[in-house]
Amino acid sequence: MNKTIALLLFTFASITAIGQSAQHDLRFNKLASQWDEAVPLGNATLGALIWQKGERLRFSLDRLDIWDMRPMKGLRRKEFSYKWVIDQVNKKDYKPVQDYFDAPYDNEPAPSKIPAGALEFETKDWGKAIDVHLSVNNALCEVKWANGVTLKTFVDAVKPIGWFRFENVSGDFKPHLIAPRYQGEVKVSGDPVGGDDLSRLGYKQGTIKQDGKNSITYHQEGWGGFTYDINVKWKRINSKTVEGVWSISSQYTGKPINKKASVVTQSAILTNFNKDFTAHTKWWNVFGASLQFMCLIL
Repeated sequence: MNKTIALLLFTFASITAIGQSAQHDLRFNKLASQWDEAVPLGNATLGALIWQKGERLRFSLDRLDIWDMRPMKGLRRKEFSYKWVIDQVNKKDYKPVQDYFDAPYDNEPAPSKIPAGALEFETKDWGKAIDVHLSVNNALCEVKWANGVTLKTFVDAVKPIGWFRFENVSGDFKPHLIAPRYQGEVKVSGDPVGGDDLSRLGYKQGTIKQDGKNSITYHQEGWGGFTYDINVKWKRINSKTVEGVWSISSQYTGKPINKKASVVTQSAILTNFNKDFTAHTKWWNVFGASLQFMCLIL
């Protein structure tokens, strides 16, 4: 095996194995105020970014298959080959490459990755976040505020769910499920990184439904029969603690690709945060130890 690859694997294994990750943790004295600096959580299927948006804590939620996959015009050309690109580079004439490969993405709204949605929590009465900690050892994010409120959150290592637990909260504490804005004035930014306004996709705005006292579902229709759902459920454990779980599901032309989000969250909420976190941590540690073993025998 290439020595560089072995070294990279060994380094990754070392930071994930039990008792060897603390020095590699992420730790800050405040929450990020923009999404691209947020604390990342995920399991390659579901993901969340943890950050502060205004006076609310925000979980930006996503799933790997939430895409608009409509075909793009002008992408079936004989020039679409690696050899042709190399030839253009050698001829020092790269503009045709940009015209064929880049310009269509500036002119057409899709195909494109689209955001799933977000959870938000009111934090204006908590004071500032004073400690933000992402543990590489168990993939747990902990946030502490000045008034003593603590958040613990993780995305399960293998199941399509994310958990959150708030301690030292009182009153009618609950999450807000936020939908992307698919309706409004159509704007074209021309920014390939930030993206254009979602209104360009032409979707009807999705629906957010309160399912009983402690459950909310967001349903969104996309292009070509594609739909997705976000569901969040929560429960009060005692007068000071709230636990909750969220999931995202998707389906195409009426055929489910995975279990409905509400089914996943209902199964999870019947257990508890601690039980699922124990199973999650066990898998995470076995994964790290396995990588380390692989590197030792290479």
